[in-house]
Amino acid sequence: MSFIPKRVLGKFMHVTDQPLKRPSGKSLVYFMGAGFCPFCAAERWAIVKALERFGKWEGIVEDKSADHDEKYLNVPTFNLARAKYASDHVEFAGKETADRNFEPLQELDDKDYEILDMYNPDQMIPFLLIDGQYMQAGAGFSPEIIQNMTHEKVKAELDNPNSTIGKAMRAEIDNITAMVCKSTGGKAGACNAESVKALVAKL
Repeated sequence: MSFIPKRVLGKFMHVTDQPLKRPSGKSLVYFMGAGFCPFCAAERWAIVKALERFGKWEGIVEDKSADHDEKYLNVPTFNLARAKYASDHVEFAGKETADRNFEPLQELDDKDYEILDMYNPDQMIPFLLIDGQYMQAGAGFSPEIIQNMTHEKVKAELDNPNSTIGKAMRAEIDNITAMVCKSTGGKAGACNAESVKALVAKL
């Protein structure tokens, strides 16, 4: 790349000025993770909640990360392997390479390798790429803060404005929202929130 990556929001890097548009003309959000991975588990919350602001999910299944052999265990999350996402502005593509029991799940194809070879040749997970311009390898908040929680408890923390756990998660949700707003020209209602506008101004 002819571009020096620089950190922008949270752990996200601005890696290129060249948008990665789909044939549909929509902005691409690409995610690669694995069911056993606690950091993937954490980041999925932010991805799901941010993209809810731009479209609609179907087929999301509640899940947990591995219960052994990882730094953090039983992190509540979602399985996106069979999820479908519909939006006027955003196209979501994702691969879950294994389940929470470390068994292979989805195989990578040529389209995946095209993206990974350019942006993530070491195939680190979790990997999130927004519009070909912003990428993050890792999670925007620590899985430790939600490990062993129920999904209902995490949702309650997210909805509680005074929750430090909710605050950490909402910060990552807003970061993703801001980058999607930047890449789509701010066409969704979520882009009008003052907190999001302030983040977009930093990009």
